[in-house]
Amino acid sequence: MHFRDFVDELRRRNQLIDVDDPVSLDLELPAIARSLMYRNGPAAVFKKTKEGTLPPVTNLFGSWERVSLAMGDASINSLDRSLSLMLKPRFASLQGVLKSIGDVAEMGRFLPRTVGRAPVHEVEWSDVDLRRVPAIRQWIGEPGFFYTMGITFIERDGIINYGYYRIQVLGRDRMIMHWMPYRRSADYSSASKEVAVVFGPDPLIMLMAATPIPHPLDKVLVAGMLGGRGIELTEGRSVGVHYPAHAEAVIEAELTGEYAEEGPFGDHVGVYSIRKPYPVARVKAIYSRSDAIIPVTVTGKPVLEDGNMILFANDVIKPMLKLMMTEMVDIYMPPSGLGYIYIVSIRKNMPGQARKVMTMLWSLSPLYGKLIIVVDHDVDVRNMNQVLYAVSAHVNPARDVLVLSDYPTEELDPSTPIPNLGSKVGIDATRKLPEEYGGKQYPEDAATDPAVEGRAAAMVEEILRRWRQ
Repeated sequence: MHFRDFVDELRRRNQLIDVDDPVSLDLELPAIARSLMYRNGPAAVFKKTKEGTLPPVTNLFGSWERVSLAMGDASINSLDRSLSLMLKPRFASLQGVLKSIGDVAEMGRFLPRTVGRAPVHEVEWSDVDLRRVPAIRQWIGEPGFFYTMGITFIERDGIINYGYYRIQVLGRDRMIMHWMPYRRSADYSSASKEVAVVFGPDPLIMLMAATPIPHPLDKVLVAGMLGGRGIELTEGRSVGVHYPAHAEAVIEAELTGEYAEEGPFGDHVGVYSIRKPYPVARVKAIYSRSDAIIPVTVTGKPVLEDGNMILFANDVIKPMLKLMMTEMVDIYMPPSGLGYIYIVSIRKNMPGQARKVMTMLWSLSPLYGKLIIVVDHDVDVRNMNQVLYAVSAHVNPARDVLVLSDYPTEELDPSTPIPNLGSKVGIDATRKLPEEYGGKQYPEDAATDPAVEGRAAAMVEEILRRWRQ
């Protein structure tokens, strides 16, 4: 599903409202968008802005129903199978080689396809002016305007990465790329100076842009696996970067080698970020559809639109994590936890296994998972009653709480005074094996007679039936 199809379908389902009254990008539109998100309202296209920009659209992913629609035919089960095909050993035997031929052919369906003529190149802007693309100022302490849903594409050695990075507009043709340390695109920029900032690609790509995928996996390939078909890309006209052909608009730019003070901006934690120098990019060209609309989102205290994007990312990364940690049953990142809290269930069969899972998650994603709670396989990680019971019943703090100090963390985390350096805490809320319990058998759960339970359930149903009459 392309972006236009998604917007049209939202409108058809009464999930998107067209607003004719002009709004300002300075504080006004962000206030409207936040209120719509907090109140579970519809997406909204603002046909006119007081600044005279292209029309912005906001709250596209403000409900799980809209996220599901954006996914189209995408299937987490399909991704699970595709990852298994890609990562499993093929050449250990002749039989394995012969069997792999079909697997390789199947994987070919997910490879991106490059097209020459692309809708995103419909109009080449003769007057390059970043201020025509809607950038917002959302809090009174912010020093300028920035793009919130521009997706930065960058390539290194033929591998494409893309993601949401805050982009502060400096003028007609200069912008600051907020690439925090340890981010994949920041790493790629050491070898590549060309970028493409894309607005309004396929909604599946928009969701994937908020999903961390480790190097060297190609994020476009993973999106193809998820969607069941390869993504159509086009090559930039002025940069050697490939990006989605059916996007609404694209800014092609080149890093200048300069740095400029960026921020402070209010971010997803609900506080102002630090002011710090970041790389400057100069625009080489801008292309768009003739009637382009530009996605815009807002940040602030949860839960906003990004909460549903966290849930989407949760579902996408789970198959990858289960391939690497076979004991994992489920993982949940509560949207109000901002990606800083993981609750993980495991099928435990060895002492210290909860700590093994914690440390592996921290090594795979050092910026997130500030607090990890590990529970047994029979605990529903989305049921806080069950999780809190496991913590209450099975945690001896002196034994079961692991704290790692001086560990990498996200720069936006306000809890640590040193940017990018903080700590982690892991809580082992699993039942303990004898090796973890002083050689003793851990107390058994209280049990009842199944036959008695069956008779009791039937009687309860009868009591409730009579009570409801």
